Amino acid sequence: MKKQFSLYKLGVIPLIILCCSVNAQTTGLNANLNTSSSKEVAMNDDKELPAFSSYSAFTAKAVKNFSKNFKDADNAGWAATIDGYKAEFTKEGIETKVFYNRKGQWVASVRNYFEDKLPRDIRHQVKSKYYDYNIFYVQEITVGEKMTYLVKIEDKDSIKTIRLADGEMEEYLAFEKSK
Repeated sequence: MKKQFSLYKLGVIPLIILCCSVNAQTTGLNANLNTSSSKEVAMNDDKELPAFSSYSAFTAKAVKNFSKNFKDADNAGWAATIDGYKAEFTKEGIETKVFYNRKGQWVASVRNYFEDKLPRDIRHQVKSKYYDYNIFYVQEITVGEKMTYLVKIEDKDSIKTIRLADGEMEEYLAFEKSK
């Protein structure tokens, strides 16, 4: 009888403790994820978001990765997307969105800001060709080692998006303003 109880104590009780602690972590994380006020939770009509409880370990990996790489991010909001998770925060006038896949691995980052936060060399490259234009918004997109800038510019007649990647600059979109 003592032997059976010892086996029970060594096998079942740690399993119960493990399950309870995992559920406690999942509950805290779910509450944090579900309270996000994000506008960009990706949803398709025919697809549902993954159940958080089944992805709690992956979410924890994403949170750990985020905490390591964005130490100065305060009050980050989390949301689920079709392909994984998104963390979002604003610091010093730069809105940052960080995307993770379902396994919790970093996929991409998008930073949105105004001309005053644009690196000087990128600003110079745009202004050297579009000197009569005003830079009014910038999106900095990082995927892997590649960084791309989408710089929104305008003059009295048009609005353009200039794309800069790998040292190359091109007019990505152009619209004429109505008169």
